Amino acid sequence: MRALITGNGQQGLSAAIGKQLPDVTYVSRSSGFDLTNHQDQLRCAELALEHDVFINCAALWRFNQTVLMDAVYKACTAAGHRIHLIAIGSTTDRVKNGKAWLYNAEKKALRDWCNTLAIGGVWSNGPKISYVSLGTLSNNQDKHPDRRCLDIDQAASYVIWLLNQPRGININEISIDPMQDAHWHE
Repeated sequence: MRALITGNGQQGLSAAIGKQLPDVTYVSRSSGFDLTNHQDQLRCAELALEHDVFINCAALWRFNQTVLMDAVYKACTAAGHRIHLIAIGSTTDRVKNGKAWLYNAEKKALRDWCNTLAIGGVWSNGPKISYVSLGTLSNNQDKHPDRRCLDIDQAASYVIWLLNQPRGININEISIDPMQDAHWHE
């Protein structure tokens, strides 16, 4: 299985996922891609045609993670390329508070777009699409010292679990949060 993963292969969730896969190509600034740039998004989409799975891990701003997912989806659909597209979101996509924070709106947009494309793929010859929303990961523990975080390697194993499902099944969406109450960790 050839995997194309957005993000740095040396750190974060993209690196944790990549450690569990045999053949990985990373797409990020460190490999010459600015995924907030439209031309580089199109280059990434073309590169996805050479892979079996595309894992959109990068926490891009200004809705670029959603736009990148769209570009990869369209390139694969136009080429008739059967690929599993996985977008990594955040459980903040469920937050409904009065904060003027664009991040949760961006993740809501990504979630909605992935669900739209996933249902379309179920009923047509398009790619498989899965959306995985994760709570705070252990690599961000220092930013949230009072919060229980999800171990980053465990989070990566859930993505691998998705990839290991039968070919004829699509898991459209998974949302995973670490329980905060100490009762669950006793």
